[in-house]
This record gives sequence, C-alpha cells and structure tokens, in this order.
Amino acid sequence: MSLTLTVSKDAAERLGMIVTQQRESDDQGLRIFSRGGGCGCSGPSFAMGIDKAGEDDNVLDLHGVTFIVDPTTATSLEGASIDYTDDDLMRKGFTIDAPNAQAAAGGGCGCASGDGH
Repeated sequence: MSLTLTVSKDAAERLGMIVTQQRESDDQGLRIFSRGGGCGCSGPSFAMGIDKAGEDDNVLDLHGVTFIVDPTTATSLEGASIDYTDDDLMRKGFTIDAPNAQAAAGGGCGCASGDGH
C-alpha cells in the first residue's frame, strides 16, 4: 500500500529533533503505530517511537524525517495529517488527524450498544 501522510513543518521540525536525539543509528526513524482505541466511535489511537523499518513497512521521508508505518496502521493513517500545537497550557503536543481511522477500525460505534459502556 502506498501511504499518503501530511506533516506540518512545525511538527516535522520538532519530531526531527526528537529522532536525532533518541536514535541509536542512522537507519532508524519515527515509527507511528496503532495501539487500539476505546470504542469503535473514535477508532484507534496512535503512538510513536524510534525504530528500524521492517520489510513490509511503509517508509516516507517528509521534511527530512523518516516515518515508518506498518501495513495495518497504514490503513488507518491513510490521508492523515500530523501537526504540533501549543495553543495554551492545556493543549500542547502532537496531534494526528486520521479521517479514515474509524472506517479502518470497522466503523460504527460499539459504545452505543446499550450495555452501559
């Protein structure tokens, strides 16, 4: 699968600094992976870490940062955008807006089943 991902310049600069500081070798990059989610309503949540690319991974170089995404996560991240916000004290950090995440996770809302969850 060919992955389309957009990264803001500000997010790329901040992520680039983190990768440079934390990687142990030049062949490592920033892995974005799905770690599940609460309900089917919101789809999966995502996490990031320093890693080497595997054989089946999608590897993208955006603004000088190497992003690594496994095929399963790539389905949820297709068309996503990554940004960095520091609007105020309560909202500071990286955001991933993944419009396809809910559909890739099976769509629908499992929370509204009436079982109190």
